Amino acid sequence: MEFTIKQINEIIGGKVLGDENLIITGVSSIENSDEGDISFIKNEKLVSKILETKASAVVAHRPIEETKKTLIIVDNPFLAFIKLLKVVSDIKQQQPRTIHPSATISKGSSIGSDISIGANVVIGEKTQIGNNVTIYPNTFIGTNCKIGDDSTIYPNVTIREEVTLGNRVAIQSGTNIGDDGFGYLQIKGKHVKIPQVGTIEIGDDVAIGSNVTIARSALDKTVISSGVKIDNHSHIAHNVFIGEDTMLIAYAKISGGTKIGKNVMIAANASFIDNIEIGDNCIIGAASDVYKSLEAGSVVWGSPAKPHTLEKRIQVLIKKLPEIYRKTKG
Repeated sequence: MEFTIKQINEIIGGKVLGDENLIITGVSSIENSDEGDISFIKNEKLVSKILETKASAVVAHRPIEETKKTLIIVDNPFLAFIKLLKVVSDIKQQQPRTIHPSATISKGSSIGSDISIGANVVIGEKTQIGNNVTIYPNTFIGTNCKIGDDSTIYPNVTIREEVTLGNRVAIQSGTNIGDDGFGYLQIKGKHVKIPQVGTIEIGDDVAIGSNVTIARSALDKTVISSGVKIDNHSHIAHNVFIGEDTMLIAYAKISGGTKIGKNVMIAANASFIDNIEIGDNCIIGAASDVYKSLEAGSVVWGSPAKPHTLEKRIQVLIKKLPEIYRKTKG
């Protein structure tokens, strides 16, 4: 990368104190910067770091009189730096806007403009690919799918038939969207498969990590609403509904038919039994097992999940059990 401070300021929208023509060739943390880098501080506690850093420029929340470094002053340095990192990331990940000759694209599909399709990609019949979409190598997209504008699908992703993605969706490597839900009916000791003929709908601005599984519904649809973020190795079963701006951290497991509200925070390795409802704005602690529905705004932790204040008291008592045992043993 190579930007002038003036160009960086046009991206993040601040006020430059120093040399607008200074050339910046890298981004880094304040502690690990080198000459030519630009960095940032998040708050007042880190002001002293500016005096120690090797960075040539710093994004800060106020002028720092003690330094002669070039500064860009903004209200929220972290947010401003994120805007710059987005531009840097786009440059680093930029792919040629071409279709690789080894890609297999069905004649009945529809391909938008400004497209990048990598080697060995397969696109099925009647599938619609939007504009400015990037599809990395070895990805499979089945029949009757819709991929929205500005979406990015990384290598080795499988998207089966009749899956809809909104705009600006990002799917990391190795993820499987649209496999059969785990549905069986037991008849005379035998497991009879229930065909899964439903669909999956994924909204706008959804981010899906690596090795995530999202299963199609049996009859209706599995829904991932706009703004949802799903971390690596999470599992979303058939007929699940996840509301807008909910976040699932790694290894979250959502059983079939469960409905998750808006803006819910689900910490790592949490599990949900099937067919329950989780209200808006809930917080689910790490490794919790949720066995019943939760009202909006609930904060729970533990197995079984319970109000976090109660679980904290239980954990304190558990630590005291050896001492209690010694006192009562005699």
